[in-house]
Amino acid sequence: MDLDIATLRTGLIYFFLIASSLCLRSYAQAWVATKLGDPTPRLEGRLTANPLPHVDLLGTVVMPLIFIFYLQPALNSQGLTMFLGWAKPVPINPHHFKHPTRDAVITQFAGFGMGLLILTLGAVLGGLLWRMGQPELTGICEALMGINASLMVFDLLPIPPLPGGGLLRHLGYISEETYLNIARWSGLVLIILINLKPFVIAFVIMRGLLLLPFHLLMQALTL
Repeated sequence: MDLDIATLRTGLIYFFLIASSLCLRSYAQAWVATKLGDPTPRLEGRLTANPLPHVDLLGTVVMPLIFIFYLQPALNSQGLTMFLGWAKPVPINPHHFKHPTRDAVITQFAGFGMGLLILTLGAVLGGLLWRMGQPELTGICEALMGINASLMVFDLLPIPPLPGGGLLRHLGYISEETYLNIARWSGLVLIILINLKPFVIAFVIMRGLLLLPFHLLMQALTL
């Protein structure tokens, strides 16, 4: 693809939004685990809004850049949007939780909760910026919302070590050994899935459903 100045600028804005979102989601997991009684994230230096301890070179840097500059342009030609990335896993010790199974699931889905918060803030801020005559900044808010909706859909996939896969493990549908074996190959599984058009279409539909109430909120604020 041609990396002109405008394309590079837009790509870097998207990269900043993705990396920031991933680190905030990771921080949310550390915060929730700590509140539920596990000191492990704090002791490991993860209870911080500083992004550096949360950055995973492959998941927070390389994969988002691949999506932004190589995969997403191809999806754009089909009218589709998808983003993928991850931060460094937050270390937790469920034995510190009062309710180990329940609290471990809540912790794993803390990133999803952070996504809901970002979607809400993005919708409110985007609507207010539109009323202030700042459509370009509103567009950035919409991009932030789209990115987090994509990450939230991935959260729901029943594939270890994604939260959806973790839920299956904690509910007893898959064993710990099976969970670890699948998690070892999850990157390859995701790469295969995002190259399958039926999966991409289903993904975009789920993403759209997640975004719908927040887009309606933003539109209401522009009136």
